[in-house]
This record gives sequence, C-alpha cells and structure tokens, in this order.
Amino acid sequence: MMVLVKQGINTCVSLCIFCLSATDFLSTVAGFCSLLSRILMYLNIRRGFDPFAFYFFMLYMYAVLYDVSNTLTAFLSLERCLCVCLPLQFKDIFTFWRSVTVLVYIYLLCFGLLLPHFFSSGLEMRTSENYTFLALWLSPDRAAVEIYIGVVHFCQTIVVTSTVFVCTLLMIVSLNRSSKFQGGKKKGRKLNKNLEIESRGKNKESSGGTNTQQEGDEKISGNNPEASNGSILRGAKLLVKDHQKSGQTIKGLKSIRRNSDENTKPSRNLNVIKTVIALCAICFICNLMKIGVISATHLEPRFQFGKEYENLFEIVLAVYYVFQLLNCSLNIFVYYTFNQSFRKVLLHFICCKQDK
Repeated sequence: MMVLVKQGINTCVSLCIFCLSATDFLSTVAGFCSLLSRILMYLNIRRGFDPFAFYFFMLYMYAVLYDVSNTLTAFLSLERCLCVCLPLQFKDIFTFWRSVTVLVYIYLLCFGLLLPHFFSSGLEMRTSENYTFLALWLSPDRAAVEIYIGVVHFCQTIVVTSTVFVCTLLMIVSLNRSSKFQGGKKKGRKLNKNLEIESRGKNKESSGGTNTQQEGDEKISGNNPEASNGSILRGAKLLVKDHQKSGQTIKGLKSIRRNSDENTKPSRNLNVIKTVIALCAICFICNLMKIGVISATHLEPRFQFGKEYENLFEIVLAVYYVFQLLNCSLNIFVYYTFNQSFRKVLLHFICCKQDK
C-alpha cells in the first residue's frame, strides 16, 4: 500500500489495486485475530470476555472482507477485459470517478448483503463463578440467517469466479490475436525494408556512373573559368545536400525517440494486463476450494461443526483458510514481477530501511 501511494493513485487500475491491497490487508488481520481467539478458546482463558464471541465476529468480518476482495478482483478483470476488447470505447465507459463510484457500491453491496448477520448477533453481559464477562448473543431466528448467509456466500463466489474466468479467457484470446496481427505487421515492415535497401543499392550504382562522367567533364574543362564556376556550384549543391541529409538524420533520431516512447505505452499496458491475468488466476484457483467446501456442507449435512464429521470438517477448513490466505498474500509478488516501477520503489524502501 505504501508503494502504491508512492507511485501515485491517479488511474482506475491503480485505485482498484490499492483498494484490493487494503481489503486483503484487513482480511488477513481479521483472520489472524480469529485464530488468536481460537487459541484463547483452547487455553480456556476468559478475562472480561468470551473468546468464542471474539472469534465469531472476527471470522464473519474476515469472510465479508474476503468477499469484497474477490468482488474487487472480478471488477478489475472486467475493467481490463473491456480495455483489451473495446479500447476505443473504454475511456468513455471507465472514467476515474466512475470507478470510485463502483468501488463504493461494491463495499456497500458486500456489507449490505450480510446485514442480517449483524442484526441477529451481538454481545451481552453474563455472570459465571462470581465474575462477569462479555458473551455472544444470538437471536432466535439465527438458524434461518445462517442458511441465508451460506446461500449468499455460495452465489457470490459462483458469480465472481465465473466473471474472473470469462474475462481472463477473453483477455488471453484477444492478446493472442493482437500478437499474431503485430507479427504480420513486422513481417511486412521487414519486406519493405529489404526492398528499400535493394532500391538504394541500385540508385548508388547508377549514381556512381554519373559521378565518373562528371569527373571526366571536369578534367576536360581544365582551367576554364566557366567550368570552374560550374564545379563551385556543384560543390555548393553537394554541401546543401549534406546539410539536408544531416537534418534528415536528426529528424529520424527524433522520430525514433518518439516511436520508442510510444512503444513503452503498449508495453506498460501489456504488463498491467499480465498482472490482472495473474491476479485472476490466483483468485480462481483459491476460490475453487471455497466452492468445494460450501458444496460439501450442503450435500452432506453431517459435514459441519457439532455433527458426525466435525473433525474432518475442521481439517478441511484449515486447508481452506490457507488457500484464502494465499489469495490475499500473493498479490505483492505479482506486482513485483510484472510492474517495474513497483519493483524499483519497493527495493528503494527496503534499501532505505537497511541503511537506517
């Protein structure tokens, strides 16, 4: 997040990646807090509050932030997909402030879908063995709310994963088409260059014959003043031609620089597209585990907490949490690989800290 702020958040992609990084950070912190409260549960430590209540709230907060992260990844993939497939209409569709509005709506939507969870749970004071502590409170209709939350998570995961898969596939297909088209253009340019070189060689041969004729004419003219004046004029013309050629070379160098500057823009866009494709691939692979776990709980009711397959369910949840943690933590390596400016700023931060 510090590197992104240092680079400048002035485009749709940079804003979306910053929000994605912030959401992943908060999601990881919430997951760490839930695991910390789980340790307190196993140690049976209750000093002013019930660790299970803290675990309950942190776990759902982690789930909501993870859903926001997946939705942001889907929006980022959709935004880049339209940039690749509809480059002319893209600037009119995705402006900076429209992206800000969409991001705000994503946060409101993800938290709004889980409002029944916040209304059906809370904290209350309880007494046990001459001391009071904060404990978890659940409403009588909490079972129905749990079913609703499970359906929302499953539907949202399916929509996000499908969007990411389709957009990534479209980006890969369009990039392959553009690379083939550019390859055909390069072949055509090479053929044109070869033809130009051949034509220049023929012109040099013809100009060589004319130069020998001019030298013979000069020898015949001898000390004739008119001939000498003609030779002076020819020399002046040659100087003018040399000056024009030098000017053309300078213009050529300037055009080469302009072309190199223009070529850096497509390379930057290609790196951004590669970054988004890598993020989408990580999101898709990690969410497959989530879809599998939710599907298994619906197909087998005993595969839950407090049921027959509780131990197996806890093991699967541990693996599922590892996949979610990877989804929230691998982004920085993707940015480091495909974004040269991100890599430079990050190394600058690291070197400054080592010097201190």
